[in-house]
Amino acid sequence: MIKFRKILSLSIICILLTGCWDKVELDRRSLISIISIDAGEQVGKEKELKNFSANDAFTGMDLKKLRVTFGAPDISQLGPGKGGTAKDMYITTDGYSMQDAVEKASLKSSRDIRFSHSRLLVLGKELTTYPEILREVVDYLQREPSLNRNMYVIMSDGKAEEYIKYKPTMEKNIESYINGLIENSNKNSILPVTLNEFLVLLSENGNALLPRMTIEKDKNELKISGIGIIKDYKYKGDLSTIETSNLEMLRGKLKGGRKVIYKNGHPIDIVIDGIDRKISVSNQDGKLTFDIFLDIEGELKDYYVGGEIFSKDVLQALQNNFNNSVKQECEAVVKVTQRELGVDPIGLREYVEKYHPLLWKQIKDKWSDVYSSATINVGINSNIRRIGVVK
Repeated sequence: MIKFRKILSLSIICILLTGCWDKVELDRRSLISIISIDAGEQVGKEKELKNFSANDAFTGMDLKKLRVTFGAPDISQLGPGKGGTAKDMYITTDGYSMQDAVEKASLKSSRDIRFSHSRLLVLGKELTTYPEILREVVDYLQREPSLNRNMYVIMSDGKAEEYIKYKPTMEKNIESYINGLIENSNKNSILPVTLNEFLVLLSENGNALLPRMTIEKDKNELKISGIGIIKDYKYKGDLSTIETSNLEMLRGKLKGGRKVIYKNGHPIDIVIDGIDRKISVSNQDGKLTFDIFLDIEGELKDYYVGGEIFSKDVLQALQNNFNNSVKQECEAVVKVTQRELGVDPIGLREYVEKYHPLLWKQIKDKWSDVYSSATINVGINSNIRRIGVVK
């Protein structure tokens, strides 16, 4: 009984004396929702910095290696009857590091800057052409605990600062618009990448895939088109929207999409509902052969009036046409990524490492050479389950 009273007394004391030691009112916070990172105007001085000794004075040097923009919603536009979203306000700073840029942004803001509500990180394409600087940025992103690991990461085709200040017609701010496009990726063949996935990919082998954002200047229209490929922390090349869709099929991660074939001069749209991927590998004298088999389930969306498809033979012919068309497109993506770009976005390395550990032990030190000389075969089997409603 005495022991119980002591425990109860201690519990009451803890409840009564515990408080929020870092309390900050909501209207005194700046909840950063979008971040853009560009190469700074003095990014070319990177080589000069290697001449600095660790004993030399450096603190306080105004070096503009990075240009970082932070966007936060104007909370004065939020509230009952005002809607759930607000236009963004921006703070742009230059710095020699991410931490330097963050601290300079704090000096420009009358509010306490917080990153826990960040929804989108945009990396300028020029930044990804400087591998050493990109490593520094990634290191900060890995170490900073307050960053939202679930926010999406995207690459802009030009200056990221200009892209995040784009005014979409359907949303009040750009991050809501971009996040909406990404979350509808099952309809528009966009490869979604979160900050956590981005950091994991880079930590494994220095390679990553990022959705690419472009602006059509003649239409003043922003869209996500294809992906940018990073190899060894450096921009390597791009894949188009169609190539991205085919790559997602090869990765077995395509949530949905549309493929078109032409028959008798008419386009036939087939919507993909699901994909089952299987991989096998064989080793002959150190030369690997990968067989990627895709089992695709789809739905016929249109043909043409008078085009009968109820016949089993006609439907089978359509499936064969579809198989051959998709096979050619997938093999073209394999050729680009393996031969021209020298990257493995399909995940063959991870497959061998996970399912064939003995083989991986033999080739892991020479994986790049083994992969570049490997044979990759693609097999397609489609099943058109539904043909729509026809009277």
